[in-house]
Amino acid sequence: MLPSIHPVMELRGSPHRCGREYGRQNAEILRVFLKTIIKPDTGRLRYARRCWKIFSQWERPIIGFVRGMAEGSGLSLDEIMSIQLHEEYLHLPHCTAVGVTGAATRDGSAIIAQSWDGNPALYASVALLRIHTNAAPAMFTYSLPGLWASAGINEHGLALVWTSSGIWPKVRPREGVPTFALIAGILGCRNCDSALKLIRRTRNAGCFIFFLADAAGEIWVLEGTPGRVEAVPCRDLATRTNHYQCGDVCRAARQKLPRASLKVNSQPRATRVAELAQRAHGRIDGRVMETIYRDHEPQQGLGICLHAAPGPYLTLDSFYAVPSKREFWIARGYVCRHRFTRYRV
Repeated sequence: MLPSIHPVMELRGSPHRCGREYGRQNAEILRVFLKTIIKPDTGRLRYARRCWKIFSQWERPIIGFVRGMAEGSGLSLDEIMSIQLHEEYLHLPHCTAVGVTGAATRDGSAIIAQSWDGNPALYASVALLRIHTNAAPAMFTYSLPGLWASAGINEHGLALVWTSSGIWPKVRPREGVPTFALIAGILGCRNCDSALKLIRRTRNAGCFIFFLADAAGEIWVLEGTPGRVEAVPCRDLATRTNHYQCGDVCRAARQKLPRASLKVNSQPRATRVAELAQRAHGRIDGRVMETIYRDHEPQQGLGICLHAAPGPYLTLDSFYAVPSKREFWIARGYVCRHRFTRYRV
């Protein structure tokens, strides 16, 4: 049993300097991640180069971090961009998200949460970052190799969690800003309003379902396909797994869900997490959210905590953000085996 806490890396300075130091300290794991998970062939590298042309005109702090990462790690920009395009290459049906605010909660404070289900090979590669730059708000992030802002919260209380989507059938990405880079850009915003403005002016490359929350208690659910993002306000409670629920996005993605099973479990998990959240409506706080993410019912593989399921994914971590308190709580691995630990920006 590994320790119940993740290593935390501190980065300070300009975005370029932070990226360079991140790349230097993680050079080996970045190369391992690239070669074993991304596996960029000629076609993927060409696609990464086309995305770079668009990305390089986007948000300067994020561009600076990526350039610095390439320098520090010794990888090429095409290779680093290929890592940023992880979701566009490999988007798979995993993760379960919940957002609650107002009347759904015990004290009115917004909370957004998710299980991070994924490739078991990545379990030992997860880290946490505290980033203090002179060009963006300080942030605390959950990080996979090279994907330095996979989820997180910033000093203003803006937080983001999310799930994968655009899977049935798989939606082809287009040239644009990678999903993981978009997350880093969003965490550079002050609140939901400024984040929505950023998203509307961004040419997004892939698919996602984002949950955004800010210190004022506002929550938005964003369902995205390449070139289209639909934003829905969460009045009190929202849940998602890996299929779209917004009509326009469903039609744009031509979504047709396969028959539910232990291996294709987005629908059963969606039903289960909605049931658990509705059952606790009006009294949800951090402790209740933790209980939701420890769920194994009605059977392993159809509940929220996945560790003995027949499918290829395991729960690597679970976490929730409380924007009003600038808190990010994480339980490593199977939530039924580890306590949640509180972190702040």
